[in-house]
Amino acid sequence: MPKVLRALTALAICAATGLSSAAVAASPEKHRVNTTPEILVLNTAPEGDAPAKMTPVTGAEATVRLRRTFLDTFSSFTPNTPPWQHRADYGPPDVYWNRTLPSNSEQQLYVDPAYPGTGKRPLRLNPFAVRDGVLEITGQKAPAAALPQLDGYRYVSGMLSSVVSFEQKYGFFEARLRLPGGQGVWPAFWLLRGSRHVPEGTSFWPPEIDIMEHIGAPDHYHVTTHWDVSPNNKRSGMEISVEDPTRRFHNYGVLWGPERTVFYLDRQPVAQIETKPNHHVEMFIFINLALGGSWPGPISEAALPATYEIDWVSAWQFEGE
Repeated sequence: MPKVLRALTALAICAATGLSSAAVAASPEKHRVNTTPEILVLNTAPEGDAPAKMTPVTGAEATVRLRRTFLDTFSSFTPNTPPWQHRADYGPPDVYWNRTLPSNSEQQLYVDPAYPGTGKRPLRLNPFAVRDGVLEITGQKAPAAALPQLDGYRYVSGMLSSVVSFEQKYGFFEARLRLPGGQGVWPAFWLLRGSRHVPEGTSFWPPEIDIMEHIGAPDHYHVTTHWDVSPNNKRSGMEISVEDPTRRFHNYGVLWGPERTVFYLDRQPVAQIETKPNHHVEMFIFINLALGGSWPGPISEAALPATYEIDWVSAWQFEGE
């Protein structure tokens, strides 16, 4: 990137977030974001044809201007209030398959204080806490008293879904996160299509854009896109190096446009792929802490309780859209 363009981009990021230029360069810990929906400028890699499979980003020299459309800084948090709900979008709210992802063989249920399980009264299980403006989601063994109402699941955790309050087609989606580690612990930040946008008689999944998935490694995470429809589901992803993700907050983001999807770590582009044909639809934000499953494998109870920290979540739209 030319020096002048690099300087302008850094200044624009500072103006949009309320950070100093030094904070943008280092940002080792959590920070607050400016709630004013100012214009954000990011560098990306639009030159040439977008790659059909996920590839690293090199030689990013252009800029894109964005306006903020969504922000939650978690200065306060009450479960089951806009913009978040704590279940999936598959059907009745309290059936177990709305509280876990059976296709991933996850071993937990996503709960909230109002969730009754198979009983008639709320179990008052609360995986959420706010400390110093950071939302914590904790996954752990379920209390013994609640086990008879949990459909055989022995672990509980939490998730955030914006499906009832916020969806968007294209733009920049970003969260500042500190990740839990340990065997079988699976935090994620991703975008999905809501079921109400799916034509009758067709599968709602994919599309899916995985901005960050982490399965316990001390120095990397994964980005992935999923496309096409059953039985021809396709995916492409990459492993991204990251410094101390369980000890330091990092910004994980994706710039999703009509031609190209670019993944970011701390506002630097790290991977890219062409935007797939069925990704031209509105998607919602999904943040969850899974335990166990087909990818991370069995849960090590030595890793529990595991806490996923979310400083803020933000979305931006292309200027003029």
